[in-house]
Amino acid sequence: MLRALRHSELEVEWLLWGRPALLQAHLWSGARVVPVSPDPRALRGQRSWFDVPDADLTVFLHQQRPLRRVRAFTLIHDTIPLRFGPLAVRRAKRAFLRCVAARSERILTGSRFAARCIVEDLGVDERRITVVRWPGDRELADRVGTLRRTIEPQEAALYLGLLLPHKNVERLLEAFAGTGFRRSGGRLVLTGGSPAGVAALTARLSPEEREFVEVRPFSSQSEVERLLASVRFVVQPSLEEGFGLPAWEALCCGVPVCASTGGSLPEVTRGWADEFDPRSVEEMTEALDRTAMRARNRTPEEAELASAEFLAGTPSMPDLTRQLDEVFAASIPRARAASVPSEPAAG
Repeated sequence: MLRALRHSELEVEWLLWGRPALLQAHLWSGARVVPVSPDPRALRGQRSWFDVPDADLTVFLHQQRPLRRVRAFTLIHDTIPLRFGPLAVRRAKRAFLRCVAARSERILTGSRFAARCIVEDLGVDERRITVVRWPGDRELADRVGTLRRTIEPQEAALYLGLLLPHKNVERLLEAFAGTGFRRSGGRLVLTGGSPAGVAALTARLSPEEREFVEVRPFSSQSEVERLLASVRFVVQPSLEEGFGLPAWEALCCGVPVCASTGGSLPEVTRGWADEFDPRSVEEMTEALDRTAMRARNRTPEEAELASAEFLAGTPSMPDLTRQLDEVFAASIPRARAASVPSEPAAG
């Protein structure tokens, strides 16, 4: 979103509120960084209650945000935490997200599925929700395409994401163990967990699983790009996703994808993935082998063609800029006319 706002045609000053080390890379002419010293996520965003600078409109780029009553838009990625975990925790998160929604003039989200969940789970009028049409990442595709021509492919499938219950990793391990791809030497690389989560999952692996499963903690962007350039395919087995960024980015890069039908994934992959019921180990096993077969011997040229075809059906960065300008322009004049002080585009 910050990359899109860089080219905004709105005649406003953008204030990027957050940690300077993260925001400096996104700074553009006419914008300035307003630093926050503590981690803005502390106390679930409430530590920075009084630190958000004054402005006509605030755009919170995450649902974990201060609950001050300001004129604000909030990006709610999903309501998945309301369906997984202990009941008391889920109830607390529901109450928090309902407060977030009530204190937001407009909700932004990344898929029609996520929008429906926000309506049903948080009682938000659908007319207050904008589904952001995320662009395909052409720069990422170019970088991965260049790497693909210089590094050796590996007989591996890649899972990229957190090791949370709704990610369905336990079923993935069971399904992968039964694949012909695994029996012919294929490995499963799991990357994206916290160090503690990686240690816990590694400790649960059986001796047989340790022979074909590699569990890694969060990787740098450059490491992720090398993995996308070298693995045979990406698998996303989630029970539910609000968007499904790993599958989306893999398809942008021409990497075959095996994905569940959980949540927004069919909407995001648009028929490009080998699909399966996330609760069926048998279906997942069959889909993994179909994807492995489809990915076998795919050349860099074929991958680039698949990337170009997928990207051709996605919005561009200028498309996102225009969408955001239209959404924000309708509210900024009203914000300036309001008698109650308001807030900035916060990152």
